[in-house]
Amino acid sequence: MRVLACALAALSLVGCGAAPVVQADPAANPGVIVVWERVADVQAVCEGQSHRKEFFKILGCARWKDSTTPGGPRVCTIYAPEPRIETDMQRFATLGHELMHCFDGNWHDAYGGMKPKSTAVSRNP
Repeated sequence: MRVLACALAALSLVGCGAAPVVQADPAANPGVIVVWERVADVQAVCEGQSHRKEFFKILGCARWKDSTTPGGPRVCTIYAPEPRIETDMQRFATLGHELMHCFDGNWHDAYGGMKPKSTAVSRNP
């Protein structure tokens, strides 16, 4: 019985071995550099970035620039307030929402509907 238990334990360890993670080719996907600007007056900053007044209250915004060097990373700046406490779900959700813009570009329409993945990545609005 002891031998069987040891054999089963040894076999279960084999299942714990994971295949090595294959890193993406940096030349094919240079990635994104994300900068978070913690701002108090999000409305004023984001309206200034877009050069237009917004009718609705803005919770955050993201602006990105593609690299000026071929194959370089996109640089994305998120303008959003810092969460007040660790359970500040609205501000954490805003950060996540803006981070999606950094990676996927214009991933939603003006009304919050999801755009098809093939048309999402584009320049700043």
